[in-house]
Amino acid sequence: MKEFITDTFKLRIHDNLLKEFIVRKNQTLEAKHVWESKELSKKYKPSEKFYVIIEGEEGASVSSEARRAAASEEYSKYTAALALCSDSSYMSIVGNLFLKINKPKAPTRFFEDRESAIRWLQSQMPTS
Repeated sequence: MKEFITDTFKLRIHDNLLKEFIVRKNQTLEAKHVWESKELSKKYKPSEKFYVIIEGEEGASVSSEARRAAASEEYSKYTAALALCSDSSYMSIVGNLFLKINKPKAPTRFFEDRESAIRWLQSQMPTS
């Protein structure tokens, strides 16, 4: 596993290509952070598609520009599946707006608990 920590987010990339993307406490995720995470992932595991879980610590938020970036064709080239996870009412609304308005190119679902999100991502991974 490889871990990257910035002022805004934590990123953990596991050997099975699970990518944990956590917006840090009281931080706002902007488009530049989405692109930064893509570049970090791409440098670490070139030519791979990731199974991404996005979560936020207390007070975290996501800008509309970040939602557009995460739903884009370019970002989706490196995303096999995307799970949004939060038990916050606010993040639930944001997640559902993301699904309906931004319409991500990769298979995407919203979950209220981490375990369900991880199980779904694992079900999307190829079996060997």
